[in-house]
Amino acid sequence: LLIPGQALEELSACRADAEFLALASRCCVVIACRVSPSQKAQMVRLVRKGVTPTPVTLAIGDGANDVPMIQEAQVGVGISGREGKQAVNSADFGIAQFRFLQRLLLVHGRWNYRRACKFTLYSF
Repeated sequence: LLIPGQALEELSACRADAEFLALASRCCVVIACRVSPSQKAQMVRLVRKGVTPTPVTLAIGDGANDVPMIQEAQVGVGISGREGKQAVNSADFGIAQFRFLQRLLLVHGRWNYRRACKFTLYSF
């Protein structure tokens, strides 16, 4: 599903967020292009409030225009680069390049999962 920013604006004006979320959840991929920073945050908020069970949302950004989306998500990853360090400063995790993202998610995510499991196991 490819949706431009102007269409998102019309959907929110018509209060059709629930219908859009139902359509988007049936798709394998949803791409929002030409969206404003507030619309990016609105998309994250829509997923957090509308999907059950409540998912853990991850936002990845590399510039100042991604800061509202990163702050709205439960986990934010900022990538430093040509656009500055605003995204890194507002994120939970900061990386230098996009190529480090795979290691952050797969390796460190697994380590964190194992630590949480051990903590839970030893708590009882």
